[in-house]
Amino acid sequence: MNKPLSILLAALVLLTATLPAAAAPKGDAPQPYAWESARDSILSYTDLVLCYGGSTHRKPYEWTAGRFAPMVSYTDPEGTEHWLFDSFLCIEFQMGPYSINLGQHLDSGTRKQWEELLDYWLGDPATGVGALETAVAAAAERLGVPAEKRKVVMVMPDPIIYEYYSDMDSPTIYWGEVNGREMDFSKAADRITAYKWYIDRVRRHFDEADYRYIELAGFYIVSEDLATPGDGWNPELKRWEEVIPSVAEYLHALNHSLAWIPYNRAAGYTRWREMGIDYAYMQPNIFWGRHADYTWERFFSDVKANNLAMELEFDDELLAKNPGCEAYRTRLREYMSGARTNGIYGTQPLAYYQGQDTFYNLSTSSSAADRAIFDELCRFVLNNPLRKQ
Repeated sequence: MNKPLSILLAALVLLTATLPAAAAPKGDAPQPYAWESARDSILSYTDLVLCYGGSTHRKPYEWTAGRFAPMVSYTDPEGTEHWLFDSFLCIEFQMGPYSINLGQHLDSGTRKQWEELLDYWLGDPATGVGALETAVAAAAERLGVPAEKRKVVMVMPDPIIYEYYSDMDSPTIYWGEVNGREMDFSKAADRITAYKWYIDRVRRHFDEADYRYIELAGFYIVSEDLATPGDGWNPELKRWEEVIPSVAEYLHALNHSLAWIPYNRAAGYTRWREMGIDYAYMQPNIFWGRHADYTWERFFSDVKANNLAMELEFDDELLAKNPGCEAYRTRLREYMSGARTNGIYGTQPLAYYQGQDTFYNLSTSSSAADRAIFDELCRFVLNNPLRKQ
């Protein structure tokens, strides 16, 4: 080698050694779709109705366009049709004999059950979110295209640490693989990976489906409490502080929201913002009867002190065909009047728990009393002052 060339090569080696190392690419960094990047921030919605489906114990089982229709639009007693709910929560907490949250004494759900849930809501265009698209499209033929698409919020199953959730000696490697690697749910990183795998499957579906009338707005934490060290029952079963903030960060980078509906004073209800949650609706748990610990005075005090939204609760007990229905109608009216008089109505978004199919059952009932409470409830949704802001 001649001398000038050897000097040049030595200089290049020295220069290379003094340069900073290139940053390694972040393989798990969120990669937004065009429709996600087009958003300025997460989407807002005011009236979120809960739609339970996925497990075979549900009757009726499938969500069809006909079941969605009474929640998509409402025709008042004068014959005028209106758009009704602006957002729909696709929710489930078990798949057959498996739990996908911590509320059932069942085996923990695996990737197989998570995939079954995805297939239930996304797999058939005639049911699930495809049926919601159909129902909104049918209403749009009469009302014109809505100013905004109807929002879909998708449930996220819990990555339960143990195969038998109440047995902390049972395996933590049971769920399945992501990208060929077996998940070990004793590791927070693997639980987060499973969450992201699920989120990305849902996002991909909405990108490929390219719906005209509905859009994916965010995801929902199915557990009704978020126990952390020193707060709540048996926090070792899930260790939420290890995963939820990271999942929230991932969603926010994609302009999706994270929602949660805790029961009355559930673990985490004072710390929901610390977790990165955007929508937190607390349940009063008063519809099913009086309880010494559940009072309207304390509920509204807690809600206002912690800037929480509110869930309205009702089910088939208020139907005219059922004995004692008047007491349940009275309680539903207390929910609506309490939201008004305590300044929640018009300042906070609202969620609506309707049992399995109560909204549809009210809309199709031949009872004048059922129709009256149905009209009252629909007017409450329609006239929500928050919708006009």
